[in-house]
This record gives sequence, structure tokens and C-alpha cells, in this order.
Amino acid sequence: MALIGNGGHEKWSRWSVIAPADGKRLRLSGEDAMQQLRKALDSNSNDEILPNWIGYLGYEFGYSIEPASGIIPDHGWPLVDAVWCDRALIHDSTTNQWWSIGGLEPPLIKKQIEVNPAWKSLEDCTGKDHFQNSVQTAVDFIQNGDVFQANITRRFRTNANGDIRSSALSFLGGQGGWYGAWLEFPDDGRFVMSLSPELFLQFNSKTRMITTRPMKGTRSETHSPEQLLNSEKDAAELHMIVDLMRNDLGRVCEFGSVKVNEARGIERHPTVWQCVGEIEGKVKAEMNMSDILEATFPAGSITGAPKIRAMQIIQELESTPRGPYCGAIGIFGASAMLSVAIRTALFEGKGGVQHFEGSMEYSTGCGIVAESNPHDEAEESEVKTHIMRPQREP
Repeated sequence: MALIGNGGHEKWSRWSVIAPADGKRLRLSGEDAMQQLRKALDSNSNDEILPNWIGYLGYEFGYSIEPASGIIPDHGWPLVDAVWCDRALIHDSTTNQWWSIGGLEPPLIKKQIEVNPAWKSLEDCTGKDHFQNSVQTAVDFIQNGDVFQANITRRFRTNANGDIRSSALSFLGGQGGWYGAWLEFPDDGRFVMSLSPELFLQFNSKTRMITTRPMKGTRSETHSPEQLLNSEKDAAELHMIVDLMRNDLGRVCEFGSVKVNEARGIERHPTVWQCVGEIEGKVKAEMNMSDILEATFPAGSITGAPKIRAMQIIQELESTPRGPYCGAIGIFGASAMLSVAIRTALFEGKGGVQHFEGSMEYSTGCGIVAESNPHDEAEESEVKTHIMRPQREP
């Protein structure tokens, strides 16, 4: 089963897709993963929203695009995992209508019930001191001229037991996320829940228009939004990534078509205020989805700038692979709707979705610039866990 989107914004999260995960599987690993993906996409080109691939592109997939950026781990989650979906239900949250593709029966709508989450407190696996030391090392790299910005992540883990599907759908229906997603890979005992508010790529193969909406700069919902808007440090974080994403789109878009619709705005998302930029362009006629991913993946907001050097520093400072976290989740084929896989939990275990026994890993990241303070970044990384905590912890 794959669920993409859950409503919450009339433009950016209007559509939701529910599809059974019983189609052919696209599971890629290894140095030639980009070539394998190109072959799969080129052999299944079409101009429709569906059928298409639904799944994730893991962060380390970026190493197969640019080998100089890092070494692909020999363990962990596949670099790409997706299912071919030629049957689906699509919901329009604006009109509250369902659409069926491939003859799939509309769902029986049940009243939303509150579900006790299948996980409890989060344990800090990275450690606050270690994270702060990594932040300081990144600042040192920046001050030495190696890089302008690097996104450093902190990992949390907990046990998960029970009906994780119901728990995930309850979170998606409550806490939300404009690009919420729930992905099931039961054969591997792996499941992904994302509450992402960030658009990586929206591409329409008919109009050739592409949009990205990078986010940098976060404050707790308990703070005033003006505090975030008036922060020069947070503004610098976002401006760097807007410029990076503008350049990435410029590699595949028509000359002169790339424009910044919004350099910096502010949005409220569950538990946080978030600053966002918006860039769009018109993709050249000879370019396809493979070319777009090769030019833009992974998203600059979760690497830093310049991208390749930032990814090298990330691999040096982070001891374990990110996996689907910080990659992209959604629908991709001739067209695409992909989120940046932040606010994303990874489940691994046995027993299936209803009687799951295993672990949940959740990570948070911070954009580090020259003015970053390790203590403040540690606090921000903890604020970003609030959305996943069943009960707010002190």
C-alpha cells in the first residue's frame, strides 16, 4: 500500500493518491543505480499522472549520480525502492471527490478515530555533545572556505510495537504534512512514514513546467514568526539554497525561463514556523525525468552548498547512512510529484503492519552556516522531533 498526500493546502497538497503495492517492483542499489533508473523510466514513459512509480529515492542515491560526492554504503535500505502503480484512487481535497484509475474500487470512508501511537519516547542515538561537535566542525569547514553551508543531521530511535499502519494514518490525518506519505515494503519488513512539508520537484511533462520549494530556517511554533523573519542567519541559509536550486534547474530548463517566484516567505506547519523559497522553470523539450533527477538530486536544502563538497563533509561527519531520509518520496515517471523526505520515520521489523515488532528511526537536520551556534542548532534539532512525539516531552 502506498499513500501519498493528505490535504492541508488548496494548491500544494490538493491531491492524495492511494495505491495497492502489488505491481512490479523497482529496487535499485549499487554504483549503476542512476543508469538502472534511467532505463526503467525511459522504458515506461507516458504523459499521464498514473500509471507511474510510487516510492522513494534514498539520499545515498545521489552518490550514484555523482560518485565524487560520497561512497555508497554496502548495507542498509535500497537506494531506490518503488512499485509500479497502474491502479489507484485519487482524492481531490478541494472538491472532496474521489477518482478511480484502473478500476480500483473507492474506499469505504470511516470516521477518523484516535489511535494510540505504536511508539513512545525517542532516544537520542547521535548524542547532543557529538551533534554539537559535528556542527562546530562544519562551521570550521565553512570558515576555512571549504563550503558555504552543510546540512548536518541528528538521529533518534525508539521501539515500535503494534499496528503501525493505523498509527501512521492517524498521524497523517492529524499532524499532517503537505506531502505526507505512507509506504509499505512488507517483504523486507520496512515501512516509511513521512510528514514532509517540503516540495522537491513538481514536473508536468505536458506543460514542461517544473517547480521546487526549498525550506531553510525553522522556529518552534511557540516563538513569534517575526523572530524567524528578522534572522539574518536564517535568511542566509535559505538564499544560498534558492541560488543552488535555481542553478540546478538551469541545467535542464530553457534559457531565461528559470525564475524565483518567492525568495523568502514564511509558512506555519505542525509544531514549527518554516521559511520557504519558490523557483520554477520550463524544461527543455529534449530533457526527460531521468535528466531532471540527474541534474537536481538530492535536494540542496538537505545537502548544503556547493552540493558535492557539502555531501563529502556530511559523509565524513555522519556515521550511518541516511537511507530514505533526506531523499525524495512520491510519484515519478514522465511527470513527477516528489517531496523532500524530511520529518520522515523509518520502520524496520517483523510481524507486518498490524502486529509490528521492531524499531523506528527518526532524524532531524539543520543547515549550518558561518554564524551557526552549536547549542542553538541542537535546540532546533530537538524542536523538529516534537511532531513525532505522542506526548510533548520537556
